[in-house]
Amino acid sequence: MRSLREKGASLVEVGIILPILILLAIGLSEIGFLVVDYLTVTNAAREGARTGAAAADFNLGGVDADDLILESVEEAACNLRFGDLEKVVIFKADGVGDPITGSINEYSPTGYLDCDSSSNALGCDNGCPWAPPGRDRVPPTLDVLGVEVTFSHTSVTGLFPFPTVDWTETAVMQIEPDTRGTQ
Repeated sequence: MRSLREKGASLVEVGIILPILILLAIGLSEIGFLVVDYLTVTNAAREGARTGAAAADFNLGGVDADDLILESVEEAACNLRFGDLEKVVIFKADGVGDPITGSINEYSPTGYLDCDSSSNALGCDNGCPWAPPGRDRVPPTLDVLGVEVTFSHTSVTGLFPFPTVDWTETAVMQIEPDTRGTQ
């Protein structure tokens, strides 16, 4: 039979360990939420690059390739749970995937993304010098298109002094050749 003294010792042990376990669980959940948002933005950058590689120089009825890229990025970014889309950059890339100066289109949201609306606006911040009609999709000199997505993630629980984190993810793809016979 256990004595009253042993029962008290078990209670003290639980009182010491339980807060540590709770803090550990909350910290791991914060990291998990950050990873989910990061994966969402990674997917958004890839979707934008895929769309851009296929659309390249598309321009029809006031809708161009950049509009299609931004739409696919916004659609994928609507899965962000604890972060906000800060900026989308569409650029012409060199052989190693770095942006070429003078061929960078920067877009930023004009408010929060409303995933239930088609009226989201990403405004061009720098005049968009690399217009879709100027993109080369004729072999053998196909352009390489990059999409860079920046987002900020804020703490979910607010229990820890985690700062707001700005992360950037980039995807680069070669533009697909023109198969429409309009070369």
